[in-house]
Amino acid sequence: MFKKLSLFVLAAACSVGTTFAQTQPCGTDEHYQQLLKEYPQLAELEEQFNSQLTAGFAAKGTAAAEDTTWYDVPLVVHIVHDYGFNFEFIPDNTIYEAVKLWALAYVKNNPELSSVIPTFVPWVGNARTRLHLATKDPYGNPTKGVVRHYSYLTYKGSDQSKFAPWPNNKYMNIWFTRTIGNSGAAAYAYYPSSAAAMPHYDGVISLYDYIDRSNTIPHEIGHCLNLQHVWGNTNNPAVACGNDQVDDTPPTKGHTPGCIASAIYDTACATGYAKTYTSSSGMMDSVVNYPDTVNAQNIMDYTYCAAMFTKGQCFRMRTALTSPTAGRSNLWSAGNLAVTGALNPMPDLPPVAEFCVNKGVGGSTSDARTRFLAFNSPINFSFRNMSWNDTLSGVTWNFSNGASTPTSTSLTTVNSTFSVPGWVTVSLTATSNAGSNTIVNKQAVYAADTTPVGTAGYTQNFVSATDIANWPMFNHYENQFRWQFYNGAGKDDNSCVRFRSFDTSNRRTGTATGDLDDFITPAFDLAGITGNLYFNFYSAGASTNPGGFGTSKVFDSMQVDVSSSGGAVWTRLASFRTTDLANNGVSSTEFVPGSSSTWVGRTVSIPTSHRNRQTYFRFRMLAGNGGNNVYIDNVGISPFGTDVQDVVANGNGKSIIVYPNPSANGATIMYHAGNDGSMKFTIRDMAGRVVYEGTRNATPNATNTEFIPRSAVGTPGMYIVSLSTGDNFSTARMVVY
Repeated sequence: MFKKLSLFVLAAACSVGTTFAQTQPCGTDEHYQQLLKEYPQLAELEEQFNSQLTAGFAAKGTAAAEDTTWYDVPLVVHIVHDYGFNFEFIPDNTIYEAVKLWALAYVKNNPELSSVIPTFVPWVGNARTRLHLATKDPYGNPTKGVVRHYSYLTYKGSDQSKFAPWPNNKYMNIWFTRTIGNSGAAAYAYYPSSAAAMPHYDGVISLYDYIDRSNTIPHEIGHCLNLQHVWGNTNNPAVACGNDQVDDTPPTKGHTPGCIASAIYDTACATGYAKTYTSSSGMMDSVVNYPDTVNAQNIMDYTYCAAMFTKGQCFRMRTALTSPTAGRSNLWSAGNLAVTGALNPMPDLPPVAEFCVNKGVGGSTSDARTRFLAFNSPINFSFRNMSWNDTLSGVTWNFSNGASTPTSTSLTTVNSTFSVPGWVTVSLTATSNAGSNTIVNKQAVYAADTTPVGTAGYTQNFVSATDIANWPMFNHYENQFRWQFYNGAGKDDNSCVRFRSFDTSNRRTGTATGDLDDFITPAFDLAGITGNLYFNFYSAGASTNPGGFGTSKVFDSMQVDVSSSGGAVWTRLASFRTTDLANNGVSSTEFVPGSSSTWVGRTVSIPTSHRNRQTYFRFRMLAGNGGNNVYIDNVGISPFGTDVQDVVANGNGKSIIVYPNPSANGATIMYHAGNDGSMKFTIRDMAGRVVYEGTRNATPNATNTEFIPRSAVGTPGMYIVSLSTGDNFSTARMVVY
């Protein structure tokens, strides 16, 4: 029996038997070695832990074969997805069949056993452990043991992707994602001792396409039951001889993927390998000559030959199952099997109705999924049926807003356009022999009005929520990080729009990094406007320090995009990130702007190619773990940047602006004249030579402009503009290229 030890042993991140090369087959041992540096006492505790197992293993390592107890373990499979139809969404039947395959390795019945070389046939173990999908969830509701979580974290598979774990002392949790972090690993799991310290992270997480690859999941479940890699706790297979604390797996360097003779018949580390055992009195009891050939076909190696567990490994796993560490001994208890319904037949349940919005059809779109289009766009919104949990006998679709396809019974996709602008309501009813289920989404997609709200000179101050009734906000992943109207702060009043990035969840799992949310303007009529034209707004933001195990500081970032194709194609105009976006520094509490000094003006040039009668702009926020709230106000279209607008608004508070700057075709000097209206300006190069000067009688106490032609200065470079307005003197830099 194990003692319950307070070990912080990170478990395995393994790429086992794959036809796709992983850059780092396993991340466990790297983390483990790092933990040894932080907790040196870990090595001693590990030794004590393994000594207990060694003492319990009989002289010839075959005692496990005498134990005829069967252990039944309830499973739950979590699919973390972004509706990847041919990727991580994984059909139900694929999951059910995969679970059957995983189970075979634990009852000595997997088909690969026929390939085991004669040397190891006598050492093949039977763990007598049966795996079952649960038929009751933690609340006692019927289930087929599969749940699905819609999240961007499918692209960053890690502990943070382990949504809604079922109690680890009742179920073994297994998650599938589209990618695993940045390490290149295919999967990883936790040893029982680690899981005892972090039960919310206990279980297996794997790439979706390793669900049935060469015993990858049995390998990971082996880690959950305290098995190491056959070379031990290093992350350097094929480098140095090591052992896994199991006597009948001979010492080995381990093997990188490749089921070849040199691996299968490798004797480099095990020639003359034998173990001497003593009796309880301390006298020599026996000597066992184990195979000199390494067990390269072991499921805990990295070859493509994953075929078997040894008897000693089975003893070790069964010992883990009889230990209270991480609740393993409760998994197979009679009471838990009744609570989880693990031994019950799979129930026949109604389907779960679900759909997603695919990339638009009938034209070119720039987003993977399009939820915003002008209501008269020739491009169709495309809706895909993603219902699951049973085999469907039929579906019924209903669409609002004057849909070109108002109803449908398609089991796959429905394409539709809409003649009435606004949010579109979509309902889907999925039916099977066991019943039906309906989902209604009142903001499935947005058909944008094409009537322009303004042109150059337009400003939106967000005085009330009704002001942005036609400014749609998309919370794509339906979480707490979202755009919203805010009444409590503003650039010039007490209202604005904010992106709430401050984390209020006190989460153990779930990171903001990878999330994205959109805030889109109505159409603007910019047709025929020449010269300088800018999309202006003011923002105020801050950052914070992330909390929670396994997170790292990642700042928020925000993109400003433009579309002159009714939302079909978006072009990036500007990006604001890190401390630029978080212009108010770090705040450990939820940031709210105070005075006007907390706001900064943003000016984004609008290309002439995107000036038509239906130009839309999009704020796209990408949240980060170091994020705090970001506020937006005074959004407008102007021939002047926000710095120029400040001159106009504030008079001689800032008396000279040069725009555009840099410039290749001349520049305009904007200034606020004094009481007598007199003005003298001088332009000098960096050597101090005067290249241009002039005097003017300007309008007193008003904002004036003076155009400086490109021919007025010499070669490209930096120049200093000096301006005297009677009672005020100012300078500014001007860059010419």
